Amino acid sequence: MPWRKITTNDCKFTPAELATLNNIQGGADGLAKRLADVVGEFIGSMNAAGYPTVADGRVPDQLRGHILARTQWLFLTDFPALKSMQTDGRKKAAEDAEKLLEKIAQREAGAIESPFPPAAKTGNWNSEPRLVMRTHPIPNPSQQTGTGDKYANPDAPGDT
Repeated sequence: MPWRKITTNDCKFTPAELATLNNIQGGADGLAKRLADVVGEFIGSMNAAGYPTVADGRVPDQLRGHILARTQWLFLTDFPALKSMQTDGRKKAAEDAEKLLEKIAQREAGAIESPFPPAAKTGNWNSEPRLVMRTHPIPNPSQQTGTGDKYANPDAPGDT
């Protein structure tokens, strides 16, 4: 999954909601500010927890929905007149995003995709052409490199 920038166009509001938001003074600016704040929260938590990040405003796609949910909810709560848009579903999605933000800060969120391409791997135990039958023993799992299956290297070329 790539890392991409999120814009206010990515915030999922219905056409009727967008028409209402466009009529609110400061609405568009408020949404952009909230989005920048929430992106900053997630990137800041990732940095504090030691996850790799980039400083150009991009975020991993796996966090995109959470960032947008938290942005929407915080923006809607800034405007009490928008009570009708503060649905239970949006509130729940924002609460889930806040829980994920806490997990990221505590390094309990699991794997978060790196913004950098994986390094090229060379010289793995099975980097030689693979045959239907090997003529030498398969090394013990403790001697293998890479991740994934116990006796397979997912970075090696496929069998032919």
